[in-house]
Amino acid sequence: MTRKLLHIASLAILAVAFSAIPSRAHAENKAPQWETVSSDDSSDSMHDELQRENVTISSRDGAIYISVAKPVKIEIYSILGQLITSKQIKPGTVRLSLNRRGVYILKAGTITRRINL
Repeated sequence: MTRKLLHIASLAILAVAFSAIPSRAHAENKAPQWETVSSDDSSDSMHDELQRENVTISSRDGAIYISVAKPVKIEIYSILGQLITSKQIKPGTVRLSLNRRGVYILKAGTITRRINL
């Protein structure tokens, strides 16, 4: 009888432990979300010359904020080199929300940075 109760208890513990692990299908359905925070469509040529290569990257609140002075292609890779998402963005600031915390590699034109979320 005691052996049977131990077996049932261990099965219950395993069921609870496995229910806490997110399913792979659920994780794959949540794609990275790009959102424009602000846009700079001004065409002041001197201003553009001064900020031509400016790219500002920061992370807070589980999101990556990217500010650029000119259109640039942004690519986000996992630490293992797998492409997570990419997008051509316009001048301004965008917010990228990823579905997992971790270490990512961000490429913005010729700039490459490591991002910790």
